[in-house]
Amino acid sequence: MLYVTRHGETTWNASGFVCGRADVPLTEKGQKQAEILAEKVAQLEIPVTKIIHSPLQRAKDTAQAVADKLQLPMEMDERLVEMDFGEYDGMPSHETVFQEARQEFAIRFPNGESVLDVYARVVPLIEECLSDKENIYLLVCHNALIRIMNAYFHPMPNATFFDFFVDNTELVAFDSMNDSLSIKR
Repeated sequence: MLYVTRHGETTWNASGFVCGRADVPLTEKGQKQAEILAEKVAQLEIPVTKIIHSPLQRAKDTAQAVADKLQLPMEMDERLVEMDFGEYDGMPSHETVFQEARQEFAIRFPNGESVLDVYARVVPLIEECLSDKENIYLLVCHNALIRIMNAYFHPMPNATFFDFFVDNTELVAFDSMNDSLSIKR
């Protein structure tokens, strides 16, 4: 079992801007979402024993709320940092140029990363977490990474990749018991 969540709402999320590597803080609503997430995680049937977060403050603050509630330490892992959208960071996410560019999995955003770059850095972390039979992990990260994790567990054509979206602080459980993979929300 591997739990994954997206950070709480940020000012850029609320305004509809592409929010990659910019270290944008949580809004008041995002802070409340993190507290609600902590309550939800504390009530899980299969309890979290390790929390790993992205180096970006919005993920760290979200993870901190959960860590405080569970009285667990947190660790930061650079591999969980949001995708680098390069020149598109801070742009309105509905802009056609951004929407077209993100469809190209192997092509890097100008001065940024490609989906395949992110896949290559996050898959080893997923496999490390799954191979650790003594712990249940909560990864606190970002929508692009969770979308890529979903593709790892559920192979899919590129055309359906963007259909998967995770709201702020939505908790996703990837379950690999009995070699069958499922997702629970």
